[in-house]
Amino acid sequence: MIKFTKERVLLLYQLIVEATGGTFGIRSENLLESAIEAPYQTFDGEELFPTKIEKSS
Repeated sequence: MIKFTKERVLLLYQLIVEATGGTFGIRSENLLESAIEAPYQTFDGEELFPTKIEKSS
């Protein structure tokens, strides 16, 4: 599974803005990092979202 880094997400975002128009900017880098890491959360050693489908939903 490919795990996106903050840098890769920002690059994709920049490319989309350049292709479709709009203004580049994020409200909070901490919120972005949290959103990127959310699918990989665990509890008691078990992944909360074990499959690729669950991670992407």
